[in-house]
Amino acid sequence: MQRITQAQRILQPVVELRGEGATFAYSVRAPRSKGVIPPSSYKDGGFETLADCLRDVAKALGGDFKRIYVRLDGHCVGERDIVELHAAPEQVAAELKSECDALSAVLIKPAAITAQKKTGPVAAE
Repeated sequence: MQRITQAQRILQPVVELRGEGATFAYSVRAPRSKGVIPPSSYKDGGFETLADCLRDVAKALGGDFKRIYVRLDGHCVGERDIVELHAAPEQVAAELKSECDALSAVLIKPAAITAQKKTGPVAAE
């Protein structure tokens, strides 16, 4: 029994956060080696804010895990201690959104530049 407890403490789950219209949802996956992406083992949704979603993540995982990997709307936005989610969910939500926005901007700019090169600049009407 002690061996299972130690394994749970070493395992660091991946939490996928996503906006779904006006609400937020999350799912939890346990990472595997060799690039295998496992199915979600837990899902929940309908949270009014990202901070509310993070509070529920902390409540759901806080007893078993110390840290989580975080993805927001498809972007890897780092690792977080569960304690942070309990103590300051609004601050963590703001930081995660900022990181996600920065990653989105980096990905969008090259695509927009490539599209403009193919079609040429848009003429003013």
